[in-house]
Amino acid sequence: MFTIKNLSVSIGQRKLLNRISLQANTNQITGLVGRSGSGKSTLFRLALGLLSAGDGYKWEGQIDWNGYPLGKTPHPILQPVFQDPFGSFSPFGNIGELLLEPIRIQKKFIFTRNEKMEEWQKLENISHSFGLQKELLNKTKQELSGGQLQRFAIIRALLANPEYLLLDEPVTALDVLVQKKIAEELKERNRTNQLGMFIVSHDIGFLTYICDTVFVLEDGQITESGNPKEILKNPKSKLLQELIRARSHSFGGATSSSESSN
Repeated sequence: MFTIKNLSVSIGQRKLLNRISLQANTNQITGLVGRSGSGKSTLFRLALGLLSAGDGYKWEGQIDWNGYPLGKTPHPILQPVFQDPFGSFSPFGNIGELLLEPIRIQKKFIFTRNEKMEEWQKLENISHSFGLQKELLNKTKQELSGGQLQRFAIIRALLANPEYLLLDEPVTALDVLVQKKIAEELKERNRTNQLGMFIVSHDIGFLTYICDTVFVLEDGQITESGNPKEILKNPKSKLLQELIRARSHSFGGATSSSESSN
């Protein structure tokens, strides 16, 4: 269980999160929707142990995974996928070699030739499942698109054999076809491997399509939660009401590929 209890976070005189509490089931996909700047990414970084008191952040409350306290240091049972795929990979070396890093670390940097061939075959197989040609493994990040890199970032997180995935705006700025491919593959991993995920996003269409439960973050507090399709039918929070109105007036009423697939 991914649990947050009475969590408050501030930087300087500005309070980012104000005594929020939530529980995300271990094997489900849980979403957190909020405006840009609402504190979603702050929560994401705190769970990963990436908020530094040296940068002026202060926090109190509880955040843990199955009873293990989080917030002070990174923990390998939780693997992140960040919003910016270009910042997630080194410019040195091809993508295949960079993807093998987690496995090298697990094996204490010792790879036999046969082990490397076996792991490379696994890379080709999982890349194919995400719609990525094996030839892309030999390219550097500068030669790949944002959508390709984001899928490789997810693959790298999966290769670390995590208990839980934390994803920060995983489809922002990607075209709707790539969004749909990523959503489908994440749902499949959740179904087949019972891999739980926590996704923070401002894209309610994407979260509605992929999540079992969605929490609404508004003005630093959780104002609503539930099955996304159900709470959209009768939104109580101001944010959801605004998002629904915005969708009905957006560009001729067009919806994202995720929403139109529901």
